[in-house]
Amino acid sequence: MFRKVLIANRGEIARRIARSCRQMGIAIATVHSEADRNALHVRDIGESVPLGAAPARDSYLSIERVVAAARSVGADAVHPGYGFLAENADFADALQAAGIAFVGPSAQTLRDFGDKAAAKRLAQAAGVPTIPGSPCASADARDVAAMALEIGLPVLLKAAAGGGGKGIRIVHTPELLDEEIGAAMREARGAFGDTALLVERYLPRGRHVEVQILGDGHGGAWHLWDRECSLQRRHQKVVEEAPALPLVPGLRERLLDAAVALARHVRFRALGTVEFLVVGESFHFLEVNPRLQVEHPVTEAVTGLDLVALQLRAAAGELSPWDPATLRCEGHAIELRLYAEDAEHGFLPATGTLQRLHWPADGARVETGVEAGSVVMPHYDPMLAKLVVRGRDRAEAIARARAALAATRVVGLAHNLGFLEALLAQPEVADGVPDTGSIDRLALRPPRAPWRDAAPAIAAAWVFASSRVPDGSAPPVSRWAGLSHWRLQAPLAQPPLHPQYQVAGEGGTQPAWVSVHGECHGVRIGDAGHALVFAAAAADGFQMLKLDGITLSLALGDEATPEGRRVWVGDGRHTEWLTVQPALSTQRRGALAAGAALLAPMTGKVLDVRVRNGDAVQAGQVLVLIESMKMEMRVAAPHAGIARDVGATVGATVERGALLVSVEATEETAI
Repeated sequence: MFRKVLIANRGEIARRIARSCRQMGIAIATVHSEADRNALHVRDIGESVPLGAAPARDSYLSIERVVAAARSVGADAVHPGYGFLAENADFADALQAAGIAFVGPSAQTLRDFGDKAAAKRLAQAAGVPTIPGSPCASADARDVAAMALEIGLPVLLKAAAGGGGKGIRIVHTPELLDEEIGAAMREARGAFGDTALLVERYLPRGRHVEVQILGDGHGGAWHLWDRECSLQRRHQKVVEEAPALPLVPGLRERLLDAAVALARHVRFRALGTVEFLVVGESFHFLEVNPRLQVEHPVTEAVTGLDLVALQLRAAAGELSPWDPATLRCEGHAIELRLYAEDAEHGFLPATGTLQRLHWPADGARVETGVEAGSVVMPHYDPMLAKLVVRGRDRAEAIARARAALAATRVVGLAHNLGFLEALLAQPEVADGVPDTGSIDRLALRPPRAPWRDAAPAIAAAWVFASSRVPDGSAPPVSRWAGLSHWRLQAPLAQPPLHPQYQVAGEGGTQPAWVSVHGECHGVRIGDAGHALVFAAAAADGFQMLKLDGITLSLALGDEATPEGRRVWVGDGRHTEWLTVQPALSTQRRGALAAGAALLAPMTGKVLDVRVRNGDAVQAGQVLVLIESMKMEMRVAAPHAGIARDVGATVGATVERGALLVSVEATEETAI
């Protein structure tokens, strides 16, 4: 067995690998980018080598730097986790040349399965059914378009070097074909450095079922049961289960046998996953992921196996003896992926600081690489954590999953916790057998908490109360500049004559009047009035308060910005951000004349700017492309008009809410 393993990854998976290595008595070290120098995985593992700047291409994707890091810590093996270099054949070759073991399959296997067209040919040679489509991949957009039209729409465009749902587009109409090919190629280039695409017939209402495989490299291969991964958005898994949900009689055995046949055909040596699309009584090969999967914990939960330990044993040539007769699949397990993403606005990736975190105390396995105070950046995957539960059957597992979600609270940025709760409440999910289109059809929108409508009042009262508490810190807003309610010999409850604050939030900017009587703050926001009473903060950092007579538990905080106090208010499901300014210092800005300001929907990098000042634009015309966390977002004109204030530049990083361009409506389109 290996003496020391370098874990060439970050976040939750780096910590997960470290746990198995420690249990096996293997010394460990890891790596980090400049942005991750204080990350949880760095502190947890204890020895870490800096790789470079925050962008992955300058750090985690640098083969030369990772190999040098392995040498510097005296590692005799490198575990790549998933993502980054986990499926990079050149990385495996570089480690072999340096005399360091790669915890994974051979470089040739990585090349075979990394090329989706080659993988498809291998599956066909092993007798595994495949989806009709192009015989080879192409990086020529015209060739891809021709193949799509020959196969017949709708088609699935798939990055040949892809994985993790990146570089995939469904095309239903010829009018969108060129645009979607371009988008898939750009995403594939950003995620994998390769623009080649495969084209396959799109099969709707299919199920994503995968089989965990293990091979010794000498022709011995076994399955470790199956998983259900049909609940997806943007072709990215959200909920995974083991074993797979009910299949027609005999189909499970055929799936398991097909996966093992393919592994034996290529003399697979490692842990891997064969993914299938199940449609009715038939199944079709999708791809092989020759690495550890994000969802591996559900297989561990129902089999009792340590898959990371099996990976290490396979890489060290110590799989024998392996008796598959001892393998059992007992109970049912569910994994819920908690993402930093705005589920209310198309699952756009979210960035920011995690102000408060609270995980389930028991009943769930929590895999995470973040903690309160961690900053979620646009450079890496937006997954915050995985919650894994197990029950005697699926009904019990669903109940425990709901309990785990209820005990989880995340404040500081947008996330999908409320969405996951709403998803598990759907009969199609909880009691039925969902398919890959279920999430799109359900169009879920979690219920809106009533306190959110009063968030501007809460923020104004919070800033006002903070300015009156003598804690030794500078008051957030000076009483003079803020035009306090105080008047000589006037009662405290008397409302001020003028608003003290302007509060800016999702609903725009509103004036706020705050008065106090004892512990009660009276707040008038526009035409609405509210009464608030703040109590002491609890040990978990949440604040008890009464809002119009109703007791709530919310997390509150603020920080100084050039525009005023930036206040955040959250209940663990949703966070509101509001800026509170002294009324007298508010700068008046003229609104864009009869037009629309197009703001960056997420923090990210500008990929393309397709308009210049003075250009005429049409409604729906794509003006700017932004990429964040390997996801591409198109910013389109809401109506016809003239482009103004074009501030976006290719290659620049923009913050969420930054002005990209405005569209001045013409007389015909003025609204």
